[in-house]
Amino acid sequence: MLMASISPSNFTHTCLSDKTPISPNLLLSSCSVNFQFQPHNSQLRRCGAVRTSSEGRRSTEPYGAELLRKPVISPALEEEEEEEDGEDENGGGEDEETMIDWEEQILRDTVPLVNFVRMILHSGKYKSGDRLSTEHERTIVERLLPYHPEYELKIGSGIDYITVGYHPDFEMSRCLFIVRKDGEMVDFSYWKCIKGLIRKNYPLYADTFIFQHFKKPIRKDLR
Repeated sequence: MLMASISPSNFTHTCLSDKTPISPNLLLSSCSVNFQFQPHNSQLRRCGAVRTSSEGRRSTEPYGAELLRKPVISPALEEEEEEEDGEDENGGGEDEETMIDWEEQILRDTVPLVNFVRMILHSGKYKSGDRLSTEHERTIVERLLPYHPEYELKIGSGIDYITVGYHPDFEMSRCLFIVRKDGEMVDFSYWKCIKGLIRKNYPLYADTFIFQHFKKPIRKDLR
């Protein structure tokens, strides 16, 4: 076996195949090139590059092994990636928080009204046919009734006063009634008023809020 060793100093003036000298300006790192020949064959059989250390010693580490190493990530980069992952897992924290804020705002606007109507209907303060007090009637007329989807149809000839009574179709259910100026009495659902208020004041969040918080009651005859 024949081995030829070429060092950087004389490599710049040696040709590989066509005797053309290589430019002396070419910078080469420390290396050694081995040409191995079989005794019975003059053709080049194998060429291998052996990596050496900066001191000229042969490195025991395989060539290109650094490409297989796990990359070293700086702590700052790791923190950045963790923050990004956290945002992705949360699905956009800002949107979710905004939705929660709107939900709380809707509850603050509607829960007091719901409790107010329930007090009128179920506290025993008013018997069936009793006219509401001036203050209670004003609250119903100004803050609740205008949001009913059939407001104009309900008030008809005009509101004389608001009273409490039993629903004509559901004997055990008490509800609010409008006594019109022409003497006719018509019931109205305060729940429809609450939903109308939400749709009017919070159109972007109304459907989601109503779906989550308003459950349709099950009729006794369908149980």
